[in-house]
Amino acid sequence: MKTFSTQLLAIVLVASTLVTACKKSNNTASKSATQASFGLKADNAITPLTLAAPGSQALASIGSVASSITFTSAIANITAFKFEAKKGNTEIEITSKNLTNVDLFNPTPTFISTLIDTGTYKEIEIKALLTKSSGANIPLTLKGTFTDAGGNVTPIEFDFNDDAYIKAEVKNVTFTSARTLATTITLHLNKLLASVTAAEINAATLTGGVLVISHDSNTNIYAKIVANLANSGDTDGFEDHGNNDNHGDHGSDG
Repeated sequence: MKTFSTQLLAIVLVASTLVTACKKSNNTASKSATQASFGLKADNAITPLTLAAPGSQALASIGSVASSITFTSAIANITAFKFEAKKGNTEIEITSKNLTNVDLFNPTPTFISTLIDTGTYKEIEIKALLTKSSGANIPLTLKGTFTDAGGNVTPIEFDFNDDAYIKAEVKNVTFTSARTLATTITLHLNKLLASVTAAEINAATLTGGVLVISHDSNTNIYAKIVANLANSGDTDGFEDHGNNDNHGDHGSDG
């Protein structure tokens, strides 16, 4: 009987170990926590358009292509940044607070900070979460001009108001208590417009003289852009963002 009880105890201990090794944590920060900061910006404000659908928009000077879109304003309202990674054998998820009215063309990105336990993380994925809004501050608004092959210029506006995310992957990173590390997701506007053609833009319907692309206007183009959104971002990883002087609750700290 003792042998059976000993074997049963061993099985229970092994099973418990396996469950622990695969556990998932929302990573409630401990006393050794440090700061992680997240931001979002955009690049490739001038994006050439091809006549026929390419695999993705190639970068080129505006004078070398028939048509192009030039964005002059890019405003985002981000619900949160989500940090997903593994620390040892534990899956970690951290969600920041929101970040509103972000100028994606600002040369100095705005950051939101959150607490994270010190240590080394791997298999990292970061998402900027966008949430449909019933108010005026929709998740993403891009404004600019469309220049056709004849040099005619038309105001253009992309109004995104749906649930989505922009994601980026990061290699292994180690957080310490001494420094704050920050990462910026870059939204590549040429990737956002991948497969959108000059012919489609030329044929688009105008609203009050503006070429509006939204859930309710020029929906064929809107659907293409939305399909590209999640994979239009990347990041150069985490960089030193200065001394970690306090471990309180943190908002944006541009």
